[in-house]
Amino acid sequence: MMIWIIAALIVVCAVAVLVWPLLRSERAGISRADGGIEVYRQQLDELERDVAEGLMSAANAEPLQLEIKRRILKIAGGRKNESLGPTGRNVVLIAVVLIVLPLATFILYVDLGSPDQPSRPLASRDLAAEQRIMVGTQGVDLVARLVAALQTQPDNLDGWVLLARTLSQMDRYQEAAETFMKATILSPRDAGLYVGAGENYYFNADGIVDEDAERAFTSALSLEPDNPGARYYLALRDAQKGNQDAALESWIALYRESPAEAPFMQVLARRIDETAKETGADIGDLLVSKSPALAIPGPDRADLEAAANMSAADRQEMILSMVSRLASRMEETPDYDGLMRLGQAYGTLEDYEKSAATYGQARAIRPDDPAAMVAEAFAYIQAGGNASTPPAAAIDLYRKLLIADPDMPQALWYVGRAEMQAGDTEKALVHWTRLQIRAPKGSPLYRMVTTAVNSLSAAPEN
Repeated sequence: MMIWIIAALIVVCAVAVLVWPLLRSERAGISRADGGIEVYRQQLDELERDVAEGLMSAANAEPLQLEIKRRILKIAGGRKNESLGPTGRNVVLIAVVLIVLPLATFILYVDLGSPDQPSRPLASRDLAAEQRIMVGTQGVDLVARLVAALQTQPDNLDGWVLLARTLSQMDRYQEAAETFMKATILSPRDAGLYVGAGENYYFNADGIVDEDAERAFTSALSLEPDNPGARYYLALRDAQKGNQDAALESWIALYRESPAEAPFMQVLARRIDETAKETGADIGDLLVSKSPALAIPGPDRADLEAAANMSAADRQEMILSMVSRLASRMEETPDYDGLMRLGQAYGTLEDYEKSAATYGQARAIRPDDPAAMVAEAFAYIQAGGNASTPPAAAIDLYRKLLIADPDMPQALWYVGRAEMQAGDTEKALVHWTRLQIRAPKGSPLYRMVTTAVNSLSAAPEN
C-alpha cells in the first residue's frame, strides 16, 4: 500500500509542476522577457569592452555578439504573440496533463513495473546493463527535459552546463561543445566553459586538437593565462603539429608550477616522460621532484647508497630524523612550501593527524590556495581510517572547496558520502550524479561513483 501512496504523491507533484506554468498570466512572462533583454544588452556592452581592452579579439567576439542579438530579437518577437491567461492551446494541454498523464503512468507501471516485488540487492543486478539503459533511455530523456527547460529559461547558466556535460557523457561531443559555447554567451569571461568546449571538440576529432578546439582553448587562455587545461591542450596541439620541443617545454613549465595534488599531474607526467623519450631530452629527476620522500631536504646520493645497506629499523630512524629536522625548521621559520612538504612527510609516515594539522598551518599562510585545503581535508579522511562517515572537519573543508569549484571530484565524492550517512539520499545523488557526469567514462572513478549511485537506487523502500 505504501508504494501506491508514494506513487500518487509523486504524480500529484509532477502534475502540479507541469500545470502551474500553463495557468500563469502574461505579466510574469513579460517581466522575464524584459529582464532577459536587459541581461543580453549588458552582455553586449561587456563584450564590446573586452574587445576595446584587448581581452578578446574581434573575430572571437563577433559570433557571440550575433548570437546575443538573435536571442534579443527572439524574446522581443515572442512578446508580441503572448496573451493574458491560459490560451485555448493551454487549456488542451492542461486537460492532457490532468487526465492522460496520471492514467498513462498507472498503466505503464502496472504493465512494466513490479509493484509487488521487493527491491533487488546490488549483487543480483547487472550494473553494466543498467548503465547502457541509462545512456540509451534515461540520458535521452534527461537531454529532452533539459532542452525543454532551457527553452523557457534561456538564461539558466547551470542548465546549459548540465546539458553540455550530459551530452558529453553520452559521447555526443559535437553537440556538447556547441552547448558549452552557448553557455559562454551567458558567462563570456568563464575560462572553464571554453575549456569544456575545447575538450569536447578534441574528443569529437578522435583525440586531435583541431581548429575549433584550438580556438576554444586560446579563448580560455586569453581570459585565464594560468588555466592548466588550456595550457595542456595547446601544448598537445604543438606536439601534434610536430613541434614536440615546444610542447615539452610547455608541459614541463605546467608541471613545475602545479601542486603535486593536482588531479591532472599523472597524465601530465606521462606526456612529459613519453615526449622526453621521443626527443631524447634530459629532464633529470623532474618527475620525482614532487614526491613526498624526495621533497624533504636531507640525504644526498651517498646517504641514499648507505641507506641501502641499513636495516629497516635504521632506515626508519633516518627518515624520522629528516622529518624532525624539517619540523624544527618550520617551528622557527614557517613557510608555505616547507609546511606542505612536512604535511606530506607526516602522511607518508601515516601520522595523519599531524599531517592535517600541518596542512592547516600552510592554509593559514595562503587562505585562498585550494591545494592546502584539499590536502588537509584528505588527511582528515585518512585519519578517520575505515569510518563509514567522513570526519566533520574534512566535510567542512570539502564544502568550502565546492563553492570555489563545484566539480572537484574528491569533494563531490566525500560530501555525497556524508549526505548519504546523514540520511539525505537526494543530496547524495545530486553530488554523485554530478561527479558521474564529470568522470571520464570507463575510469575507476566512473565505475566507483556509478556503483554508489546504483546502490542508492537499490536501497529498500520504507
